[in-house]
Amino acid sequence: MFLNKWLSGSALIVLLLAGCGDDSSTDIKGKSVDVEEVDSKEKVLASEDFDKMYTNPKKYKKYEVTYVGKVLQSPEVDDDGIYLQVYAKPEKYEQNTIVYYPDATFKVSESNYVEIVGIVKDEFVGENMMGAELKMPLIEAKEMKVISYTDAVAPTLQAIDVQEAKDQHGYQLTLEKVELADSQTRVYFTVTNNSKHKINFYDFNSKLIANGKQLEKEEIYESDLKSVQSDILPGASSSGVVIYPALEEGTTKIQVYAEGSSDNYELSIEPFMFDVKID
Repeated sequence: MFLNKWLSGSALIVLLLAGCGDDSSTDIKGKSVDVEEVDSKEKVLASEDFDKMYTNPKKYKKYEVTYVGKVLQSPEVDDDGIYLQVYAKPEKYEQNTIVYYPDATFKVSESNYVEIVGIVKDEFVGENMMGAELKMPLIEAKEMKVISYTDAVAPTLQAIDVQEAKDQHGYQLTLEKVELADSQTRVYFTVTNNSKHKINFYDFNSKLIANGKQLEKEEIYESDLKSVQSDILPGASSSGVVIYPALEEGTTKIQVYAEGSSDNYELSIEPFMFDVKID
């Protein structure tokens, strides 16, 4: 089976794990692992039961699971497929799962987010480099695709297309759109320099005002969203996203506040203010 082949040839698993169950009693690296009999019919695991499956994979053998995770380290690849370690709770770096996907041409890299539809095959039991016991599910993926940070961690619930531009002395700031998610609010800006001098954008000073509260920019280092460049030369433009906390339920409008400056100190660039309605 692919599992035994993987264990014998994969540096990824040799480094992390000392043994694993198979579809029958198996001896791997000196450990005997007995596997319980299960019904051959596949069942679908409800998303709210994933935590239960993670703590006892043997009980859920042959269940179909669908989840999103983050690739822990560089994948292993051979002629039969690709082998990954994936955090099932990427926002907390928890719930490490082992994933096999029988497509050696699939392109995925360390730190990518992936959406997985697969079958619980078994449970790995072994030790990490510090000697601590590890138990984690082995998932054989039927479908797998790379997705963005946004889709993985904070899917868009509502997108508000704004497309409003304001200009001061050739410093043009455009509020492109606002995206609302359960855990964050994303504001998309484009800064265009139509002046003869370098200009600056201060995303760290940008703010949202909602329901009388001031929301500050959040630093999320795992995000793959681009930031607006801080220095923009004459004739150039830069686009990017600033992330803020999630809005309170029932919010009907927000005010977006952004700051910038020009290297021509004779010019005064006042704060840019945008009013955005939320349906």
